[in-house]
Amino acid sequence: MSESHSDAGASGSGIPSQDVLASRLLAVQRVLAKLDADTEVRIRLNLRFMAICTSLKMPGANAVRGIRRLDRLAADAELAQRGHGKEV
Repeated sequence: MSESHSDAGASGSGIPSQDVLASRLLAVQRVLAKLDADTEVRIRLNLRFMAICTSLKMPGANAVRGIRRLDRLAADAELAQRGHGKEV
């Protein structure tokens, strides 16, 4: 995910808008959907994605932390795509 986090505080409060969060979720979901990696790696990455989605639904969820987790997940998916799936 090459987008900067400057768009996270579009309202000036430092809290990401729902649109920013939704676009990051969709981008990561698309990366995972077309991931060509070992089955075990794909399952682990998808479980992480589901855990992030679940945590974002909880009361008091921290959207900034959720976006950071999504960014790390996307980076790990890109590593897996390049054949470094053992490191995920």
